[in-house]
Amino acid sequence: MNRLTQTFRVEKEDCISDLADYLPTMLGTYVLVKWMEIVSAKNINTQIDKEKYITVGQRVDIEHLRMVKLGEEVEIISTLIKREKRDIFFEIEAFNVEGEFVARATHKRVLMPLKVVEKLFKG
Repeated sequence: MNRLTQTFRVEKEDCISDLADYLPTMLGTYVLVKWMEIVSAKNINTQIDKEKYITVGQRVDIEHLRMVKLGEEVEIISTLIKREKRDIFFEIEAFNVEGEFVARATHKRVLMPLKVVEKLFKG
């Protein structure tokens, strides 16, 4: 199992109040998903030939369990649990600075040949 950890600080633009002023300055689930994808992509990038391949996110299933306020930190831990041909599976956990569980997720990324991606985005 390959594991990678990264800590993020909740900024104003990470809060649901960024969507509408009447909402509280609490971390948005959509930002947690983004951070989980970032850490998982970095995790697998240590194991692939980056000149030939990239990975793309295909699925995230998240359970957001605890609110996190503006200015607080969240530690994201991504664990690669399985590779099946092009499919790469992760279990991800998020904790606040007190070590309290904030969220858990499963995530699937797909290994894509870089030449295929470049062909899709040409012109």
